[in-house]
Amino acid sequence: MKITLDINDNKATAFLNFIKSLDFIKIHSQEDYEEPTKQEILNSIKQGMEEAQLHKEGKIELQSARDFLNEF
Repeated sequence: MKITLDINDNKATAFLNFIKSLDFIKIHSQEDYEEPTKQEILNSIKQGMEEAQLHKEGKIELQSARDFLNEF
């Protein structure tokens, strides 16, 4: 499960220190996330379309939606 929190700056340090002590929480800051470029998005769509065509031609086997969802 992912949760996004907005915390007042004056309370953020104390809150982060608390949740860092919990071993079942992984912290990702917004600085860790890089927005994909338009070209990266287009390349990803193109790759997906090529894989769909290869699957349609029987050249590759794709993962089922159920298996994909069960990975999370």
